[in-house]
Amino acid sequence: MEFWLNLGFVREVEQLPALAEAAEACGFDGVAVPHRFIMPTQIETKYPYTPDGSMFWPKDIPFPEPWVTIGAMAARTKRIRLVSNIYLMGLQDPFTAARLVATASLLSSGRVVCGVSSGWLEEEFDIAGIDFNSRGRRLDEMIEVVRKLWSGEPVSHEGTFFNFPEVILSPAPTEPVPIWSGG
Repeated sequence: MEFWLNLGFVREVEQLPALAEAAEACGFDGVAVPHRFIMPTQIETKYPYTPDGSMFWPKDIPFPEPWVTIGAMAARTKRIRLVSNIYLMGLQDPFTAARLVATASLLSSGRVVCGVSSGWLEEEFDIAGIDFNSRGRRLDEMIEVVRKLWSGEPVSHEGTFFNFPEVILSPAPTEPVPIWSGG
């Protein structure tokens, strides 16, 4: 059995690297950090994981960029694994997502896990100008594209959401980055 610590909803963002260091010293196997693209102030979408559809956190809780946070935590730890819980990858372009995760993987000596979800907050997609109803298919294609980019080899892609000529992502992770999906 593994024990992981969710560091979501910590208001003192500057303490996250020290909290990861403490979790490692206490024997935790990993730490998780959440992601929100943006938090709309007017929300009609019901949160799907509570009986009444209400969010259990205040709207002004900070959500630092997970891959920057993971990089800072990696610099303060040696063993503990670091996961995004969850990364709304479908709200990004594939090149930014691939580069952020690849860099964090390299800085952590391969200790990152990319936890993804298609998302639930329709207003967040509307603000980003991305179709909410196709978010699952978009995420599926994003995963395909970032895995190609992580190869470090010349790759191209022609899909429903993304099309690009041959490119190389460098630096690429030295080993495959696990992708965990939740929702």
